[in-house]
Amino acid sequence: MDLRIGHLTFSSPPPAPRRAKLGAVPATPPPDALREADRAGARADEPWRDQRELHFAVDADTGRVIVQVRDLDGCVIRTIPSSEALDIMSGKPL
Repeated sequence: MDLRIGHLTFSSPPPAPRRAKLGAVPATPPPDALREADRAGARADEPWRDQRELHFAVDADTGRVIVQVRDLDGCVIRTIPSSEALDIMSGKPL
């Protein structure tokens, strides 16, 4: 099975050798999981279509994560404050 998220495509690794069965694993992902993967892929494509990328780094002094929006040449367009990034991740409307 292949999975596409944004402009990236991932292929399934070869099947692992058979081991003791721990639980039932479906042959294909459930339809709701496939829908969510499609939604994630569409969201991942948005910055790429706009010639943008997200850059994540850890500040050496504070240990805080720095999130930047950059163009594809690496120029910083915007730095997203940590509090705003946390709001976005928690689903709060902006």
